[in-house]
Amino acid sequence: MNRMTLYGVLVVGIAGTLSGVEIPLESLSPVRIGYVDLQKVFDTFPDKAFAEGDLLKEIQKRRTELATRQNAINIMRQQIAADQAALDLAKAGKPTTVPPDSVTALQPPEPVPAPAPPEAEVTQSTGAVEPYPMEEPLAGLPGHDGGLSGASKPLPGMEPPKPKTSPLLDALAEAGTATVLNAEAQTALQKRIETTRQALDRSVSKFKNYRGKALEDMKQLQTQKTYGVMSRIYAVLQGLARDESVTVVLDKTYVLYGEETVDLSEKLIARLNQEQL
Repeated sequence: MNRMTLYGVLVVGIAGTLSGVEIPLESLSPVRIGYVDLQKVFDTFPDKAFAEGDLLKEIQKRRTELATRQNAINIMRQQIAADQAALDLAKAGKPTTVPPDSVTALQPPEPVPAPAPPEAEVTQSTGAVEPYPMEEPLAGLPGHDGGLSGASKPLPGMEPPKPKTSPLLDALAEAGTATVLNAEAQTALQKRIETTRQALDRSVSKFKNYRGKALEDMKQLQTQKTYGVMSRIYAVLQGLARDESVTVVLDKTYVLYGEETVDLSEKLIARLNQEQL
């Protein structure tokens, strides 16, 4: 995913707007035209850097998640290839080494349902109980783990169960020696291949959906960040134009000729910087 630039969206939006707007200058008397170097103002505005920083953080999150999912897909494909090669040797009556299971660890464990509160405590309650806050109020402070408090961690002996595996195949893989697999072992290996292929198909489908959604989210966020910055620039520019008695303000890119046009770029930058203090 290439790095996105906020100003590109801004220029497209402005160009589209200017192409459909006619300014009746003859109805404005007197007319005093000003212009700004919008690219320069945009690049020097601190909020632009913050907006791009937020955008890049979100892009990096998507990249990390996509890399994690792609890695899981690669592991599944390698597992299928290794298992199939071992099964082919076993069917031919040749000794083979059962590959270790690398896919089971990729599957998320099944969550343990929270125990229901004792019935006696519910029926004996006589007043409204203040609900426990869903968010950790001290999250983010030094010494705290951002919401992973002891209350939310499973107690010893209550961890979520690991996904089910094949004890027979696990034992053969742990032995690490080539052996002729019996019918039971071959059936278990064939079943593991089919299960992994199903998981692979689901993972590939989810990967494609996530990637498409990530692209749409980043485009939408880019547009929101761009016009968020532009709205703040426009608000300051509007006040500056009134103070300078400027009737019309254009982007420097679209000014082809003007005898008494006023360059408001530096004043706009200075006023934007003052508002940041």
